[in-house]
Amino acid sequence: MVGFIFIWVINMNLNEIRQRIFDQMDFNPNLQQYRDSVVRRVNDHYLQICDSAHWLFLQKESTLQLRKEITGTATTRIKVAAGNLREVMDFEGNIGFTSEMEGQTLIDTSTNVEYKILRVKTSSSMYIDGNYPEGVVSTYKIRFDRQTLPADCIEVLGYVDRNSDRGRLFQIERKREEYAYLDKDNTGDPIAIVDDEAFEGLVPISNPTLAITATSGTLATNTIYEYKYTLYSEGREGPCSEPVSINSSIRTSINVTGIDNTGWYASTAASRTDSGIAKYLYRRDVTNDGPWLLIKILESTGVQYEDTKLFPDVIGYRKLVNFQYKSITDYIPFDESGARQHVRFWYTPSQDKEIHIRYHRRPKLLINDNDAPVFPKQYHIILVYATLEDMFLQMQATDQARIFRARKLEMLNQMRKRYLSRDETRKRFERFDRPRRFRVNYGPATSSFGGSDPA
Repeated sequence: MVGFIFIWVINMNLNEIRQRIFDQMDFNPNLQQYRDSVVRRVNDHYLQICDSAHWLFLQKESTLQLRKEITGTATTRIKVAAGNLREVMDFEGNIGFTSEMEGQTLIDTSTNVEYKILRVKTSSSMYIDGNYPEGVVSTYKIRFDRQTLPADCIEVLGYVDRNSDRGRLFQIERKREEYAYLDKDNTGDPIAIVDDEAFEGLVPISNPTLAITATSGTLATNTIYEYKYTLYSEGREGPCSEPVSINSSIRTSINVTGIDNTGWYASTAASRTDSGIAKYLYRRDVTNDGPWLLIKILESTGVQYEDTKLFPDVIGYRKLVNFQYKSITDYIPFDESGARQHVRFWYTPSQDKEIHIRYHRRPKLLINDNDAPVFPKQYHIILVYATLEDMFLQMQATDQARIFRARKLEMLNQMRKRYLSRDETRKRFERFDRPRRFRVNYGPATSSFGGSDPA
């Protein structure tokens, strides 16, 4: 009689992970502060483990769109009006501003003054960080100095030019770029990538203020909602403000005020002028454990918003198109990625080009109870062991901490062998349809596929 042992592997979400920690601690107070503290510990270990190695399940492929330098001509002129010297408009509509221009450099070639492009609002309107001379001009250049890597990129593992069949491109550090003097004025097909700086986004100064209103809306009644916002400039989103919460009570709309005014003072004007630095406003349904979702993009001078829609239309989102919610699962989530890494290409592209990249991605934090780690499900228990080790160490129960540390390292070692290390030699057992002089009926695996290994 043959016996079988079945091991059930449960796909743990954040609620299950937290509950398993409470079971081992034999302590489960119904305090939100304690639950939040445990979740923070879980996320600390989660990000640390994900960042510790180039896990196969965290590798992702994407593309970088390289743009050639744009030079003004008689048919591609820009216009700057006296009302706002920081808003640059596409005069004839022949340029077509794109989101790749955010964070790049606009140059007035008549004076060689450079301006940073803060935001592309529409295909015919963008904002810069200084006052451009008023008028309609063709004496300008838009130079693409650097490329922004994806927000969830920890490290790029490879750059490949697939469209031109040139294969893998060479990546160098900035010091070697100085030795080789890879001048960005040289144009052609890019052959080398230089690591550039990591830029942190702008940080909000004020936290929002909330109040329920009598305006009729579609928000849920008797529900706790949280709000926070970020500042968006130069193609990157900065850290968020502190979240604030309110109970909707019997009302179905909430007024959000106290948001930073990020406009600029034009000469002696009493009021601020639009600078292009937008605010991304997020909302979360705390009562029903909902996710953080983007509900509104406020222009720089906007300081308040009346939230009345459960599924709002987000106007002006990223790719210069509107985003419309269709269901609670179709939303733009909040993801605080931290500083965005940039790279530079040499030669500077003389034509628009698409480069494929493979990179080690950063997972999203575990916030809602239904959020699950990106680990293979049989290794979710690592987060339980790692958090318990941390908590028992804080309680000075070192014996218990050592037990869970040993379990964590054992599981982590198993995951490394399975999803990190790879046997580079391809092996298979000998085939029986090979020539008789090379054929055996039994024996070890062979690494050759050519049929010439001796028996």
